[in-house]
Amino acid sequence: MQAGAKGYLLKDAEPKELLAAIRAVFEGKKYIPLAVGVKLADRLSGPELSERELEVIRLIVAGKSNNEISEVLHISESTVKFHINNILSKMGVSDRTQAAISALKRGIFSL
Repeated sequence: MQAGAKGYLLKDAEPKELLAAIRAVFEGKKYIPLAVGVKLADRLSGPELSERELEVIRLIVAGKSNNEISEVLHISESTVKFHINNILSKMGVSDRTQAAISALKRGIFSL
């Protein structure tokens, strides 16, 4: 949508939904299925991660340990733990594995 798309459909959209989307876009409106809209709203409503937190979660997704993250980012391991706690809180998850999965599902990072 940020790149200029007027609508979005999932690949398993029913023909009725496809027609509704075409009509909406033809009328100058935007079309987003309800399920996609809910996920988008959830993603947009949560607190944003800082640039440093994004660097940390990127390294978590890459499978790095706290020690490895501290070496890559040239920060102490306690600072890495501080950032991870902030990430967990902001993303509403309880551990780094869930944070990595959530980051992938939300499209923050991809494999």
